[in-house]
Amino acid sequence: MSIKQGAGIKNSAEREAPAVELQQLKELLDENIQLTKELEEKVQKINRYIKWQRSFTLIKIFIIVVPIILGIIYLPPILKDLMNPYQELLNNTNSLGSGLDVNSLLNEFTK
Repeated sequence: MSIKQGAGIKNSAEREAPAVELQQLKELLDENIQLTKELEEKVQKINRYIKWQRSFTLIKIFIIVVPIILGIIYLPPILKDLMNPYQELLNNTNSLGSGLDVNSLLNEFTK
């Protein structure tokens, strides 16, 4: 009878070991799922942040480039119109003929 009792103890210990291992595996799996969900939330926040950064970068480039292009297109004619009265004044006051030719400088700039 003692042999059977010893065998019974061994069998019940063997039966409990897999149950304990299964419980530990289940706990580890639940913890892994929880950590994965947290990581997924953080990755989504990071992706959202990156998208906003890209959008603001494009807006910044737009704010810088558009005025430069508009200045290149519209500024030379405006400068010509503004400089014509001063050019006439310089030509009238300088009787030697060596006046500053702003129109030729603006023409060089627009080429």
